[in-house]
Amino acid sequence: MTFWIAAALLMIFAALFVLTPLFAVREKAENPVELDKAVYRARKAEIENDLAIGRIDGETARAAIAEESRKLIAAVEQSSGSSLPSLALSRVIALAGVISVPVVAVALYLHSGNPQMPDQRLAARQGENLESQRIEELVARAEAHLAAKPDDVRGWQVLAPVYSRMGRDRESAQAWANVLRLSPQTPEVRANLAESLVAVAGGVVTEEASRLFNEELETNEASAKARFYLAMAKGQEGRHEEAVERWDELISGGSDLSPWMEAARTFREESARLAGIAPAPIDKPGPTAEQVEEAASLSAQERNEMISSMVANLAGRLEEDPSDREGWKRLVRAYIVLGNNDAARASAEKAIAANAQEAAFVAEMKSVLGQLQAEGSSPPPAGEPSSEAGSGSNAQ
Repeated sequence: MTFWIAAALLMIFAALFVLTPLFAVREKAENPVELDKAVYRARKAEIENDLAIGRIDGETARAAIAEESRKLIAAVEQSSGSSLPSLALSRVIALAGVISVPVVAVALYLHSGNPQMPDQRLAARQGENLESQRIEELVARAEAHLAAKPDDVRGWQVLAPVYSRMGRDRESAQAWANVLRLSPQTPEVRANLAESLVAVAGGVVTEEASRLFNEELETNEASAKARFYLAMAKGQEGRHEEAVERWDELISGGSDLSPWMEAARTFREESARLAGIAPAPIDKPGPTAEQVEEAASLSAQERNEMISSMVANLAGRLEEDPSDREGWKRLVRAYIVLGNNDAARASAEKAIAANAQEAAFVAEMKSVLGQLQAEGSSPPPAGEPSSEAGSGSNAQ
């Protein structure tokens, strides 16, 4: 009740401040017609004085007085009846505004206000529920904290992977560089910095990134991330036999549950194809006996058509569900094995566009694109299907 009494008193005082000057105009303001008459009398007295001292003659004086009389008549006719309606209209508008504003304000407050709610500080509200805040708000708070405390290594270590997930690769690289500067013993810090540099370079393993990966291996020989990118670097340099050796070392030390295994096998097969090395066997469930017997009875063209149909079906499913990242990896790998690098490149680009928020997956696909671009238009070894052949099969 106290709140409403205070609000009513404030409303009354505000209305008085607005209306009092407006309703006091009649008593304080002078009539404009009386001002015009006073001006006429003053001008007429001046003319008569000029006539008396001989400055003007009688004819000129009569003409001047007649002109002043004409001006007075015109002013009276113009202002007659105009001041009162204008003043009355102003009062009506002011009164309507003074009444409508508090009425609308009270209605809105009754709808959405709560006078019993206690005060809440902004800092307390922001810190109450971090899960309800947007990632941009959390990052902004972390950046403000690090601007005040730039030597907080834990803050940079937390912020760096967040930058990476947001696609802000340059900021991620700078954050990891700060971690390396402040705490060089942090596990995987060199590999993480190098991976961010690879992302900044569009999937290309630069010299600086290779140097950091090698430094990581000097202190951590089991670093799968460093081994992965160094093997990829060999392929990008065109040293495919060395790349195959590095991929085999990496694959032999992992398992099917390793998140990088699918990509490693894909790169290994591509480097093996370019180096003329037989593909490595992959321990995966094979076809049933009936499927083997059926495939054996098909001609080479029919088998190609069957493979192309399977790849086309997978591509069709991915068009309907582009969030299937493992499906995209299988499709790109299938095109690479078929020698259809153009289709592999197009599929990788579609996969990136459909899963732009998945930084790790995007980096993997960009790495595939980087290797395909580094290979250029190199012809496949003898016995391997050409890109045109792969395209033709897909078209069938």
